[in-house]
Amino acid sequence: MAQVHDAMRIQIPDGPEIVFNERYILLGIVAVFIVIGLATSFYTVATHEQALVLRFGQHVRTSEPGLHFKLPYLVETVHKVPVRTRDVQEFGFRGTRGPNAPRGRGARGYEDESSMLTADLNIVHAGWDIHFRRSDPEDYLFQVEEPIQTLRDISQSVMREVVGDRASIQALTVERAEIQIAARQMIQDTANAMGLGMSIVEVNLRDVLPPEEVFDSFHDLNRATQDAQRYFEAASREYEEKVPRARGTARRKIDEAEGYKARRVNVAQGEAERFQAILAEYEKAPAVTRRRLYLETLEKILPAVREVVLTNDNGASAPLPLLELRRSEASTAARAGGAATRSGEGRTVETGGDR
Repeated sequence: MAQVHDAMRIQIPDGPEIVFNERYILLGIVAVFIVIGLATSFYTVATHEQALVLRFGQHVRTSEPGLHFKLPYLVETVHKVPVRTRDVQEFGFRGTRGPNAPRGRGARGYEDESSMLTADLNIVHAGWDIHFRRSDPEDYLFQVEEPIQTLRDISQSVMREVVGDRASIQALTVERAEIQIAARQMIQDTANAMGLGMSIVEVNLRDVLPPEEVFDSFHDLNRATQDAQRYFEAASREYEEKVPRARGTARRKIDEAEGYKARRVNVAQGEAERFQAILAEYEKAPAVTRRRLYLETLEKILPAVREVVLTNDNGASAPLPLLELRRSEASTAARAGGAATRSGEGRTVETGGDR
């Protein structure tokens, strides 16, 4: 053992005495502190991080990515938080759920996370995960002692509440999307109230399964539900095809009837107005109007007559075989220019005396 005779001398047994210079010792101690200070005065923040600088335990500033300077260790310390990465917490399982996962229950060893009681007092096993970011590094570090574990506790409590408000068949089938949306909002609200400094990106309900004892029966029910949904969709497609066509046919018939009604009303009104006009003329000149009506009626009737017979006051009659009253369509079209004159000549034919 070495024996120290004084502060700067060490006597080695059976050996020489070592003498230390006090000045060199002080310089060495100062140099060590300088090296330690320089080594702890620079720090680097990665692109996905933010750094909180604490001076004697009090937060003084937040650093963005890059190289930064701070006061030496024990004066200022740095805590880095990955604020630009998305982390995942899994519940009721660990890792990817595949076809070999246990049927009708959560992953082995995690049944305490997956087992839940529904509103109709049935048990289901749910597996879900939560994607989150550390949005507020100061709250994340200082508001809660263990923010990750606190988030896990909040998530399990919220998921049990959301699933517990629904019947088992709803949680197992049609309301999985609603459960995810409601759970995300409630977890985010609770995290904000507790100051976790986390932003919940999404909640994925990976699977909701019935207990193993009723697993096969549930799948039979699920297949029946899918068949019912398929029949409903087929009926809806047929409805969409036939009902618009029937409505279009009905609309067309209604339009045709309204058009026919309008035509009949217009014709009747026109006939009534024509009759009123003829009556007014007849009251002014009865003989002239009567004869004009007589001749106009003959103009309509005679073209359809095959033979014309003229009678006189004595009752004698004689046919007019050479009178071509039924002209061909070609002759009528060719002589259309002189129709007014020739029609006037035709109207001068008299049969017997005045009527």
